[in-house]
Amino acid sequence: MSKSSQNLMAGAGVLAAAGLVAKVLSAIYRVPFQNLVGNTGFYVYQQVYPIYGIGMVLALSGWPLFISKIITEQPDDAHQQLVARRLFWSLVGISAVLFTIVFGGAPALALAMGGNIRLTPVIRAVAWMFWFMPFLAVGRGFAQGQRNMIPTATSQVVEQIVRVAII
Repeated sequence: MSKSSQNLMAGAGVLAAAGLVAKVLSAIYRVPFQNLVGNTGFYVYQQVYPIYGIGMVLALSGWPLFISKIITEQPDDAHQQLVARRLFWSLVGISAVLFTIVFGGAPALALAMGGNIRLTPVIRAVAWMFWFMPFLAVGRGFAQGQRNMIPTATSQVVEQIVRVAII
């Protein structure tokens, strides 16, 4: 087995372990969270979580996969960095659009999600998450494109720890 293949297998192992830790942390906080916030708080969480989930899938899985593929196709480090910078600014634009849609459209989204206009401030709070998307996606995608899975695994676990700590 070549050195590159060994690194790739080790990276996959690190990502699998990080994914397992993240899922365990995700499962652990739900029961105490529901006990802490009650049925109404948990209802709000369940209503708004899909917006957060969409943003996190884009930032932590979808965009990084796309970016890593483009990075690996570049002939050298200079081109990789140039492409990463361009992709970052493109994602800043996409994030601005998504933020505007979710933040500005929060009342309409709240009404569409069961007609509860009181979800508007919570939806607006979640909209701010879209501003982190370029940093997370390009950071992960660039590292993955260079076959370095440690930053991705670390950020996955840290994201879960921060979420559990906040909740």
